Amino acid sequence: MRLFARVLPVVTWAVWAVTLWVPVLDSSLNSLHTEESMRIVVTSLGDVSSELSDLDPKFVVIWSCLLACVISAWLVDRLRIWAWPTVCLGIAILATLINMVANPPTLMWDSQDSSGRWVGGMEVASPAWGAALWAVGGIALIAAGICGFIGERQRSPERQRSPERFRQDTHSRFIVRQQRTPAENAARLLPLMSLVSWIVMIWVPIMDNQATDEEGVTLTSLGFNTTELVDMSPGILFAWTAVILSSAVGLTMEPPAWWSAVVVAFSVGLYLMLEKILAHPPTVRWRGETSSGESISANIVGFPAAGVNFWALGSITLIAAGISGLIAQRQRRRLFR
Repeated sequence: MRLFARVLPVVTWAVWAVTLWVPVLDSSLNSLHTEESMRIVVTSLGDVSSELSDLDPKFVVIWSCLLACVISAWLVDRLRIWAWPTVCLGIAILATLINMVANPPTLMWDSQDSSGRWVGGMEVASPAWGAALWAVGGIALIAAGICGFIGERQRSPERQRSPERFRQDTHSRFIVRQQRTPAENAARLLPLMSLVSWIVMIWVPIMDNQATDEEGVTLTSLGFNTTELVDMSPGILFAWTAVILSSAVGLTMEPPAWWSAVVVAFSVGLYLMLEKILAHPPTVRWRGETSSGESISANIVGFPAAGVNFWALGSITLIAAGISGLIAQRQRRRLFR
């Protein structure tokens, strides 16, 4: 059961990787679709057209949580706590699919035929083969969580012990938790501060410049935002995965000896990303007209905003968490000696 609990999230991840190319919703399967109209295609990255890949933030959050679930399943020794968020994630994936099927994306279009007459209609996305794969992935996550519960119950040695021995072991575990050093508590709780900082940066811009009333450039923790585009780059996806994984592992398990070094590496990577963003700020090409009708254009450059402080705070707290973990391991070795 514990093996199934670890393998099934990998199956879900593979299914979601397949739905990058296999549509979940496709308007060409709807009877309203015509050759003259545009086609609506929805994959596991959101709405995709022939010219623009628009990454919906909720899909990116699901991708990040799914990746954290897959990795933590092989790091966590006790799956009881891990199983709860896994089941919740599976339910959220199925609920998202049901919501998309119940409220499919639509598109009103108009054009001209060969005779110059105006024609038009409406495109409605219908479930495709990817919807079935999506459902399989959600069910696999729920099954993984249930297998984790069952595996931990089968593994638990308390069922074979006497009541007196069970009370002694429970009391011993309680004392051990009370005797955790400040370094151990810091290593477990500081990554949560980093996660909070990244959640705050969804609304507090990292780079921002509203130089004109028509168009500006804004960078948040969900990526580069303009009035027409929400684009989450692979770097932002890595950052979310690192922060969520660091927080989840610290709370759900006793991390292995090498995990603190990984957290420090994550924090250094986040700091280097911030340095790169500050050195190469995002820009948007703006075009307009003067009162006399002359065309003008300019580059709108994003400048550091309040979110830079939150990014730096998140990186520093992760560094402090990793260093605290290394100190706690050193203290533990001295205690055993």
